Amino acid sequence: MNLDNENEILKEDKTSPTFSEDELPFVTIIIPTLNCAQDIPLTVDSVIEQNYPRFEIIAIDAGSTDRTVDLLQSYEGDVVKLASMTEYNVYKMINMGLFMAKGEYINIIFPGDFYIHRHTLLDIMNHSLENQKPDLVYCGTLLRDGKTEVKFLYRELSLDYLRVGQQPTSLQGCWFKRNVFNVLGGFRTDFKLRGGFDFLCRFYLSKKFSFSGLHRALTDYDLRWVTSRMVVNHFRETMKTIYRYFGAWTVMHWLLKQKDTGRFFRLWFRRVKIAFFGR
Repeated sequence: MNLDNENEILKEDKTSPTFSEDELPFVTIIIPTLNCAQDIPLTVDSVIEQNYPRFEIIAIDAGSTDRTVDLLQSYEGDVVKLASMTEYNVYKMINMGLFMAKGEYINIIFPGDFYIHRHTLLDIMNHSLENQKPDLVYCGTLLRDGKTEVKFLYRELSLDYLRVGQQPTSLQGCWFKRNVFNVLGGFRTDFKLRGGFDFLCRFYLSKKFSFSGLHRALTDYDLRWVTSRMVVNHFRETMKTIYRYFGAWTVMHWLLKQKDTGRFFRLWFRRVKIAFFGR
C-alpha cells in the first residue's frame, strides 16, 4: 500500500448521515459458508455492528460438519436468515441468496472477510444516494494474506481493464442493485474463482447500467492460502472469460502480460524446496 495515501484510503467518515433513515436503501448481504466456524463470527459481527438501520444477512450453508451452523443459528432472527444446500458450489449458493434477497442493493461477502468499520454500509449507501442510486456502487478492498504487505485494490471499471482480466475491486467491494440480476441473471455456476469477473464483464458490456466508485477501502478480503490448483483455475477461468467476451486476439494479448504462469512456478518451486529442506 502507498503509505502517502493510506490515511485517505482508510479514513472513517464520522459525519452525520447525509440522508434520512427512510431514504437509505434496504441492503442484503449474502454469505456462502462451509466449515468456517473459526472465521464466520468475525464476518457476521462486522455486519451486525454496522451503524445502518436497514439490512438483512442471508447465510447459505453447504452442509457444514463443524460448528458453523450452530454459530449462525445463534445470530438467527430478524436480521440473519439461514438456508442450506446439499453441495458446495459457491456461485449456486450465491444465486440461492439472490433468489431470497429483499434488498434494493445486494453485497456478497465470504467467511473471514469483514467490513473495515461500522460505517461501511452507511458510507457506501450515502455515496449511492449522492450519485442518483446507480446500478452498481463499489469501493476499494484491502487484500491480505498474513505473509506480505497489505494491498489496496481499486480501479476504474473500464473496458481496458476488463480486457486484461482485471476487476475494479473484489466482489466483496461491490453493491449491485437487485434489478441487475433480474436483467442479467445470476452468476455462472461453472466457475470456481472468477464468477465475479465474468459477471462484471456482462454488467459492463450490456451498456444498460450505471455505476459509481468510491476510492476508499471499506472491505477487507482475507486471501486464503493460494495453491497451485487455484492458480491454474484462475488462469483457465480468466482466459475462458476473456475469450468469451473479447475474442481470441485479446486472449493472445493477455497471455503475453498475465502473471499466473510465474505464480504457478513460484508455488511449485516452493513446494519442491519444502519437500527437500522443510519450512
